[in-house]
Amino acid sequence: SGTGRGPGADAKDAIGVALGGIGFTQLAIGVLGVLIAGGEYSTGMIRSTLAAVPRRLPVLWSKAAVFGVVALVVATVGAFVSFLAGEHFLSGQAIALDLSSSGVLRSLLGAGVYLALVGVLGVALGALVRSVAGGIGLLVASLMLLDVLAGLLPSSLGNDISPYLPGNAGGSIYALHQAGNTLSPGAGLAVFAGWVALALAGAAWRLKRSDA
Repeated sequence: SGTGRGPGADAKDAIGVALGGIGFTQLAIGVLGVLIAGGEYSTGMIRSTLAAVPRRLPVLWSKAAVFGVVALVVATVGAFVSFLAGEHFLSGQAIALDLSSSGVLRSLLGAGVYLALVGVLGVALGALVRSVAGGIGLLVASLMLLDVLAGLLPSSLGNDISPYLPGNAGGSIYALHQAGNTLSPGAGLAVFAGWVALALAGAAWRLKRSDA
C-alpha cells in the first residue's frame, strides 16, 4: 500500500468507504503524537517536565499511554460512526454491509487499535529525534515511503519484505479481506506493535542516556 491507506482501505465495500480517510487520519494522529513529545524539546519545556519527574522514563510512558488511550477511543468511535452513517446511504447497494456481516466488527475495532498505535508511534518518534520536523519526517517515511522504496527492489525480495513494513503490517489489522502477499490481522498487529515497541525502546534509551 504505497499510499499508506492499507490493504483494507479501498472502496470496494462498505468498510472501504467507512475507512477511506484512514490515510489522512493516521497522519493527523501521528503528527499530534509527535507534537506531544517533540514539541516540548522544541520549546525547552521538557526541562521543567523532567525536573518535576527526575526518573524520566515515566514521562515517556505516561505520554504514550494517555495519548494511546485517547486515540483508541476517538478513532474507534469515529470508525463506527463513519460506518453506521455510510450504512444508511449504502442500503440496498451491492457493497452494503452491516455490523453483523462477517469481519466488520473486527475491521472497525482493528482500525481503532491501528490508529491508537500510530499515535503511540508518533510520541515515540518525537521523543527519539527530539524534533517536530524530524519526527514527522520519520513518521511519513515509516508509514508510506518505505513501501515505495520496497517497490524498487527486485520483485522476489520486495514481495518478501513488503508485508512486514509498518504501513502494510498496520493496514492488515483492519483489512476486511486479506489480499495476496499480506499478513493476517493478528500477524499484522504483532508486527506493527513490534515496530512501535522498537521506536519506544529507542526513545527510552535516548531519554535515559542523554540530557534534555
